[in-house]
Amino acid sequence: MRLFNRLAWKLALFTGLLILLTVLALSIPVYWLTRNTLEDQLADHLSNNITNISDAIDPDLIRFIIEYPESQILRDSLENSLTDILQNYSAGSIYILDSDNIILLSAGNKLNALYSTFIHQPEIEKARTTGIWFAPLYNDESGNSFKSIYKLYEIDEYSGIIIGLDADARFLKYTGMLRQRILFIGSSVLIIGVIAVMILSQTLTQPLRNLTEFARNIGRGRAKPPILQKRRDEIGFLGKTMEEMQQEIAQRENENKELIASVAHEIRNPLAGMQVNAELLLEATQNQKELHSYSRAVTNEINNLSNIVENFLAYARPIDATLESQSLRTIINETIDTLKRDFPNHQFSISGDERALIHPNKIRHSFFNLLKNACESSREQNPVNVAMTRNNDTIFIAFQNRGEPIPPQIQSQIFEAFFSTKGSGVGLGLSITKSIVGQHGGKIRLTHSDTDGTEFVIELPAG
Repeated sequence: MRLFNRLAWKLALFTGLLILLTVLALSIPVYWLTRNTLEDQLADHLSNNITNISDAIDPDLIRFIIEYPESQILRDSLENSLTDILQNYSAGSIYILDSDNIILLSAGNKLNALYSTFIHQPEIEKARTTGIWFAPLYNDESGNSFKSIYKLYEIDEYSGIIIGLDADARFLKYTGMLRQRILFIGSSVLIIGVIAVMILSQTLTQPLRNLTEFARNIGRGRAKPPILQKRRDEIGFLGKTMEEMQQEIAQRENENKELIASVAHEIRNPLAGMQVNAELLLEATQNQKELHSYSRAVTNEINNLSNIVENFLAYARPIDATLESQSLRTIINETIDTLKRDFPNHQFSISGDERALIHPNKIRHSFFNLLKNACESSREQNPVNVAMTRNNDTIFIAFQNRGEPIPPQIQSQIFEAFFSTKGSGVGLGLSITKSIVGQHGGKIRLTHSDTDGTEFVIELPAG
């Protein structure tokens, strides 16, 4: 049922049902009104005809036929008279029945008269009761339609005499053709309407999909406004509003980064002096064990503060406009050499070598964050793997480790600024990495993190 969750299919379904109901609402009354009108006109015509025929038949002749059924000459003469009457009234057959529904005389289609008498016994009895009665439409063996009428013919000494008249009703087949034509036109309109709605709905659903992707990209920090400038409807207004919102978010983010950079710079200068004095104090207290321990603790905390300030600056500072074509393998090796100071027993595996247009120090910082996280989450005996591949103009750098997986419920938050699950740090590592990669025109994603390990992939333009 996912298919009908899409707006285009909902519109098509709604339009199809609307067209179907409209066609049914118009066609069914038209069909039945046309058919009933024709049947009523036929019934009036038959009623007038059988009355005239009844008046034209001499009751003495009928009485004579009943009394002398073996008189073939009289029978033939009367049948010829009925045939002449039949031609005048354009009927299919005329027949006279006795009280036992036995045909005394018939003219025209005698087989049809016999068949009509056989199937219309209830209607014939109704005619004896009411004086005149119509039989429903019926079809002969050839599929031709007929309608019959029966009238009581009163002779004093003979009761129950019935005159039957079968009229050709083949013209009613055109009502069937009308029904088929209505169904064909309705089906055609239905199909054309659904197709038209599916095509026209693209002008609605495609911009909505673009806006949805735009909203997702705002969350990823790399939104490009959708092309909706020509629209003057609600969707265009929504797109313009979302674009303004994205610009305001970007402006506030830049303002926040400027504030962070300004504060970091203000802290950095006195912190540098504190760091120098702490190192001097550390050297001066080498022979005093207790004071030296305190001096080392102060020095470590100042170094931690210095690292935090540097992280703030790395997060807030924009990338230089000048990029260089560098070997990514060289940058990764240099980063690993730096990490070896804190993780001397960890093993690293590197495959591939690609070149990209980068700012070396910035990219080195982003690689450092990923490799450091990998080392912190994995054991020494599990190597950290880095694999580089290229597809057309895009470089893919995969960082894999076999450490503890990232819990699924927080995987969508790991690139947010100041989000951290560690007891130390301010949660800027992956956010800085994402910012640096984005400034290079690339992107980073977490492909998986489970019992098989964790993998981050960076995509960069080839250089």
